[in-house]
Amino acid sequence: MKIVSKQSTVNDQMADAQTLPARQKDVLNAILTLTEENSYPPTLAELAKALGLKNRMTVHQHLAALKRKGFVHWEPGLNRSLRVLKHQNVPSTSNHIATILPFTPKGIPLAGAIAAGSPIDALQTDDYLEIDKPYQEAGCFALKVKGDSMIEEGIYAGDYVIIKPNPSPKNGEIVVALLEDGTATLKRFYKENGKFRLQPANKDYEPIMLDHYEDINVQGTVVALYRKL
Repeated sequence: MKIVSKQSTVNDQMADAQTLPARQKDVLNAILTLTEENSYPPTLAELAKALGLKNRMTVHQHLAALKRKGFVHWEPGLNRSLRVLKHQNVPSTSNHIATILPFTPKGIPLAGAIAAGSPIDALQTDDYLEIDKPYQEAGCFALKVKGDSMIEEGIYAGDYVIIKPNPSPKNGEIVVALLEDGTATLKRFYKENGKFRLQPANKDYEPIMLDHYEDINVQGTVVALYRKL
């Protein structure tokens, strides 16, 4: 396992963003701006609003073209899974930022830190984690664990959890969840009597109880754990 920073990546193999139509450059930069501001990817509606467009279908058409060209990816049926793949500078034709998030065929995005304890603000980094190819192909990302609420599951502060995007977790799966207030946490997911419980694995912590699924945005489920020795 190896962590590589944005500055150390090489982008010779990437397509040239200079050749993109101006509106597609705007779409890429809008994705980046909104992701940086909110710490999670935008929806089609949010993209349309940022670009001053009333029709979401227009945004979808631009995204479909960018996906065919290999600049973006998303998981079908998974909310907020849109991400930019190319690692290079995109000339801005508007007020959006012009730095694209890193992608490498050698690894998966190291998306930041996740709280195994009290929820923390969702973080994001420009690094990636070199890891096995199957995780790359599944659209996985990595998070560094903070806190001790999952120690009875063998998950400790400083570990790296590998997350597979999954909007519909099963009872008992360990998930990464964004709460309504924008904080993020790592817990076991349970649906009980129409309500939802995020259960820690530490007797010193209380579960997080939620009345509605709309109060929780499950980003994915834990599929692997890596630890530096």
